[in-house]
Amino acid sequence: MNLTLLVQVALRSLLKHKTRSLLTTLGIIIGVASITAVMSLGQGAKYRVSQEIEKLGTNFIIALSKPVKQRMMVGKKQFKQSTLDAIRYECDNIAYASPAMLQSVVATYEGESQRTSGVGVESNYFTIREWPIAKGQFFSKSDVKANKKVALLGNTVAKELFDEADPIGKTIRIGNIPLKIIGVLSEKGTNPGGQDEDDTIFMPITTMQRKIAGVVNKFMAMIFSAKNKNEITRTALQISSVIRQQHRLKPDDEDDFTIFTQDDISQATQSTLIILNLLLIAIASIALIVGGIGIMNIMLVSVSERTNEIGIRMALGAMQHHILNQFLLEAIIICLLGGIIGVACGIGLTSIISQIFSWPIFISKMAVVVSLLACIFIGIFFGYYPAYTASQLNPVEALAER
Repeated sequence: MNLTLLVQVALRSLLKHKTRSLLTTLGIIIGVASITAVMSLGQGAKYRVSQEIEKLGTNFIIALSKPVKQRMMVGKKQFKQSTLDAIRYECDNIAYASPAMLQSVVATYEGESQRTSGVGVESNYFTIREWPIAKGQFFSKSDVKANKKVALLGNTVAKELFDEADPIGKTIRIGNIPLKIIGVLSEKGTNPGGQDEDDTIFMPITTMQRKIAGVVNKFMAMIFSAKNKNEITRTALQISSVIRQQHRLKPDDEDDFTIFTQDDISQATQSTLIILNLLLIAIASIALIVGGIGIMNIMLVSVSERTNEIGIRMALGAMQHHILNQFLLEAIIICLLGGIIGVACGIGLTSIISQIFSWPIFISKMAVVVSLLACIFIGIFFGYYPAYTASQLNPVEALAER
């Protein structure tokens, strides 16, 4: 019996029991739809995360004045200006560098107030972050040296304090300190940690230190941009070495600071996504296994119902392997049909989720191929025993069945 005839016989048998065949494939449909949706949404998540990480800036490196194990925002030993100067002098792959100081503040303007983040930086910070101005201008190096009481508003703060009015030239107050608004930054959105970066007021680092925080030449972070993307890791190691020298740490002492690079953040996030996707795929695979068990059960019932038919085929010359192939092919066809329907449902589900949550999606060809191959495997694995049982029937006994 050739393959074409086997397919025709298998399809004819399945069409006799349309409802039963459809119900049999439900587990397969659910499993394949889940795998397709999870892998497609996973690709979208990777793309979304890559976009968020790109917002950090060009070849981004950040040094925090706290060790990894310390939960407080500020380390016991904050960085000094002399440390930043030493890094600038000794590290050859640094294009731009800026100190940074963060503090929660309350900004007021004509009775309106907004709790936000006050950040002190140098003018290079916005070059590192690739953060353009929407209106107005950046503060300059001379503004930093002169401790000028000027500020740049993030998009969120500008809307909260000024609504639709133009804030340029207006003066806000942080405590008793007046700050003249010289610019509004373009919208940045959320960072990889989920925080709204536009809910921020930027000012010269010296203004933050002396007017707001009451410290001199100390800050909690240093932001760098490497000249060569391929040298980010080496540059981070150089920065670490200089900081350890400045902090007079012994070779066996642990770092009292933390350094992250753009690559570190990307790798950590991607690893988390991979683990999450594997977990979801494992859960979805349970539905495939349950569906396979259902197919094996229905195929055993089918063998029992068609004993007389099997006996007639054997009497007419069908060999054991013909019967085996016929029932095995039926199981594979059921699984493949369920897989095709499942892929369609998965794509539809992914599109709906994308529309609701404005999530980028990429229909994974790998997910489609893997799902359909899994269906074939399940059809063979769970269909073999019923097919083998059918092929081992005694023709005389099978013909005697009614």
